[in-house]
Order: sequence, then structure tokens, then C-alpha cells
Amino acid sequence: MFTDPLGDCSPGDKRIYASILVLVASADGELVREEFCAIEALMGRILIHPEARIDISNLINDPPDLEELLITIDSSLIKFVLRDAALVAAVDGDYDAAELKVIKRLATAAGVKDNTLKEIFDWVNSGLAWHHQSLDILGL
Repeated sequence: MFTDPLGDCSPGDKRIYASILVLVASADGELVREEFCAIEALMGRILIHPEARIDISNLINDPPDLEELLITIDSSLIKFVLRDAALVAAVDGDYDAAELKVIKRLATAAGVKDNTLKEIFDWVNSGLAWHHQSLDILGL
């Protein structure tokens, strides 16, 4: 996985980041395998300690309050969360209305306009298409 400026965040900011991703994935009432794998990969990419990752994953059963989390972080971190939340929400092949509601709240909190949010969704779609292209290339 590629390096990311999120790796330089404090452990507390990393925990908030991952907690919001869990909140997005669980917004529709279920966490599918693809979403769980995406969150695990994103937590690994920014070097969240394995023990902390277990604690964060357990938030599925009792998701944190988004508004409380948003109070404690700055807008640049919210933008990273927004980017990766769009990816997590898309990996199962469907953007659920509840997931989109959380994503739109993140966009508002970060001051991200609708046209930029659309660009993020387009970026996610092109990335997923790029990844799936490898399956076609290899005949899988």
C-alpha cells in the first residue's frame, strides 16, 4: 500500500480516523467482509497497533457518536476520513443511504463542496475499476 500523510498523525487522531470509518461501515446496520477488509487495510497502512485495531473493530457493536468525534479533530483530518470513508462505503458495490448520510456530514464538517465530493466518488469508482481491471488482464 502507498504511504500516506496520515501515518504521521498522533495515535489519538488515528483512532478517531478509524472509528469514523467503522461508523460509516456500520451505518447501514451491517458490516460486510469487504468493508471490514478495507478498514483493516487502511488501519494497517497508517500503522495502528494490532491491539488498538481490535478495540476499534469492536466499535461495530457500539458505534461512537460522530458529532463527538468531529469536535476533536481538525478539518484536514476530516478530509482524509472523508476520502477513505467513500472508499469503505463503496467496496461492497453499493452506497447505502445511511452511509451517504455520514459521508455528507463529513463533507460538511470539512467544508467540502458537492462538486469536490463528486470528484471523490469518481476517484473511488476509477480506483475500483483500475483494481478490477487486473482480474480481466489475468483472466480471473
